[in-house]
Amino acid sequence: MATEANLTEEEQWEHFLEMFYLAATFQGRAAYFLMSIHAVNPGVLTQILGIDPFPYLWATMLYGVAIMIFSRPSMRVIFPLNRIAFGMLGSLMFNHASMVCFKYLCTVFPDRPFMRTFMGFLSGRLMMVHLLAFLYHIDTRTNIPDLYVTRDVAFEGMYSVY
Repeated sequence: MATEANLTEEEQWEHFLEMFYLAATFQGRAAYFLMSIHAVNPGVLTQILGIDPFPYLWATMLYGVAIMIFSRPSMRVIFPLNRIAFGMLGSLMFNHASMVCFKYLCTVFPDRPFMRTFMGFLSGRLMMVHLLAFLYHIDTRTNIPDLYVTRDVAFEGMYSVY
């Protein structure tokens, strides 16, 4: 494996971007995980942290998912300004839809905080896994010259044999 000193400036920049995308998407996923609990049971994180973390979690969720969409291999052929717009729009739609789902759970289980918290956690995991599966599907089925996305056995199981 080549060390940092052996890489060209362009290779170092690509490596930096790859690590930045990885860190940003992890931040977004972590914020989404925490928000899936906080949105249905705000007292838990507010009591632990001493503040309402909603604005920080919301901003980090939007940023992280937008970077996740922006950095997908299938998006690399799109003009950067459009990639930014698509990433932001996709992130807003996904996160807003999630918050609507979490709000719905609050109306279904108004007097059952443990059930709300569990269902918020579970539905958040399901929505994030399906977002990742959708992005994987787009990446692996896009016909772009010189683009090869490594197949993931976990996601390949979503395709039927028909």
